[in-house]
Amino acid sequence: MLKLYKNRSFRTIFLAIFATLTFVGSAIFIFDVEAKLMLQFLGVSLLGVVTMIIAALAFTGLRIAIRRLFNK
Repeated sequence: MLKLYKNRSFRTIFLAIFATLTFVGSAIFIFDVEAKLMLQFLGVSLLGVVTMIIAALAFTGLRIAIRRLFNK
């Protein structure tokens, strides 16, 4: 467990998830935002992140393909 705690990538992911849950919880309980609305915002945010990841993968694949094409 201590080895997992020292991993910087794991800590970053943990802090990001914790910050997201804190934001959602504070919006629901402190600012009285409807839980259904926050769930919709969370879904749209996750969809946007997945879209950016797919675009980055496509761009990286295209870049590698072009590099291999011109290096031959």
